[in-house]
Amino acid sequence: MRKIAEIRKDLKAQIDKVNAMDRNADAAAYAAEIEKAAALTKELEQANTVEEANQRLAEKNFQEMEKDAKREFSLIKFIREAAAGKLTGLEAEVAELGAEEYRRLGLAQRGFVIPTAALRASSGQNATTNADGGYAKVTMPLRYVDSLKERLVISSLGATILGDLVGTVPLVSAGKLTASWLAEGAQATTSKATFASATMTPHRNTVFAAFSKDLLRQTSLDVENMLRERILDAHAELLETAAIAGTGSNNQPTGILNTTGIGSVAMGTNGGAITWAKVVDLETAVRAKNGLRGSLGYLTNAKVWGAMKQTQVANGFPRFILDGDYSMLNGHRVEWSNLVPSNLTKGTGTGLSPMIFGNWEDLYIGQWGGMDIVVDPFTLAEFADVRIVLNAWNDVKVAVPNSFAAIVDINA
Repeated sequence: MRKIAEIRKDLKAQIDKVNAMDRNADAAAYAAEIEKAAALTKELEQANTVEEANQRLAEKNFQEMEKDAKREFSLIKFIREAAAGKLTGLEAEVAELGAEEYRRLGLAQRGFVIPTAALRASSGQNATTNADGGYAKVTMPLRYVDSLKERLVISSLGATILGDLVGTVPLVSAGKLTASWLAEGAQATTSKATFASATMTPHRNTVFAAFSKDLLRQTSLDVENMLRERILDAHAELLETAAIAGTGSNNQPTGILNTTGIGSVAMGTNGGAITWAKVVDLETAVRAKNGLRGSLGYLTNAKVWGAMKQTQVANGFPRFILDGDYSMLNGHRVEWSNLVPSNLTKGTGTGLSPMIFGNWEDLYIGQWGGMDIVVDPFTLAEFADVRIVLNAWNDVKVAVPNSFAAIVDINA
C-alpha cells in the first residue's frame, strides 16, 4: 500500500485538475476525471483505516515493551542518548516505532521520533537506580495531548482537540433546506441542500530549547517533569496563538480572527472603549446566524478584561460589565489570554484589542503522528548546553465560521 502522503498529494492534484475543467465542454472526460478522484479518495480512506490499525498495534507493542523492560519510557534518557548519537534499551525500541510511524505517514523525519503510542500511553519516570533510568513506578501519565489540552485556554472554552490523526481530515457542514406553504395541488419547488467543506492538513511546527548537560544527566522525576512542562508550554503557546490569530500564510494555520465568514461587531471608526451593549451585540451576531449552540464563551486579553472590571453596565448603574463571578460574562463563560493580540489598528486607532465570542466546539485543533526530536550537542557546546529542536504536526480549523463573531477594535 502506498504512503498516505503520496496518496494525499495525488488526490489534491486530481481535485485541482477537476476544478480547472469545463464540465460542459467534454462531459465524458470530466466524468472520467471525477472517477479518478473518487478512486484516490477510496484509496486514502483505506490507507487511513490501515494506519489507525497500525497505531493501535504500535501502542500495544509499546505497552509490551515497557512491561518486558519493567520500567517506563524516559524522556531525559532519550534526549541524553540522542545527544550521544545512539539510543539504547527501551528508548531505542521506541525510536524504531517512531521511525516506522513517520515512514507510514510520509512525514519527514529529522531526528529521533517519539511515536504517538508513547505520547499516548507512557507514564512519568521515577528513577530509583543508576543513570540508565533504572526501574520505575507509575507516578503520573504522560499522555502528551491530554497534558497539552490543560494548557490551552481555548480548550477550557470547549475547543475540539483531535489527536492521533492520519491523512487529511475533512470537516463538512450542511446548509439549511427551505420550506413553504402551498395551495392544495400546487407544485413544490425543489430545495437543494448545499454543503461547505474544510480540510485539516498537517502543518509542521517547531519548538527550540536548550538544557545543560548536567541537567540531562539527572534521573529525577522532577527533572523529567520539568523538561516535559517546558516543551508542553511552548507547544501550547504556539497552537493557541495560531488558533486565535493565525495568518493562514507562511505555513501558519488560519486562526479565528482571520477566518472568512465570522461575524463582526465594530466599536467605531478609530476603535472605542468596550461597552455592555457591544458585549451583547457580539452574542447577537452569532445568534443571528443560528450559531448559538454548543460550548459558548468569550475570549479576550488582560487589557480588555481589566477594562470590563472598571466599566459600568450603564451610567449610574452600580454594576460593572465583568462583576462578581469573573468566569461568566453575559451568561456565558469568559476567559482571557495575553496571546490574544493588543496591537491591532483601525483608522487612527492603535494598540487595539479583540474580543471573540462563539461556539468553541467548532474550533478544531489536530495533532498528527508523534514528536520528532533533533538533539544538537554541538551548537552550544561552549556553554555545555544541548540544543533540542522538537518537530510536531498540527493544524487549526474553524469548522463553522457562523459559530463565531469578533470585535477587533477595542481601545482598552
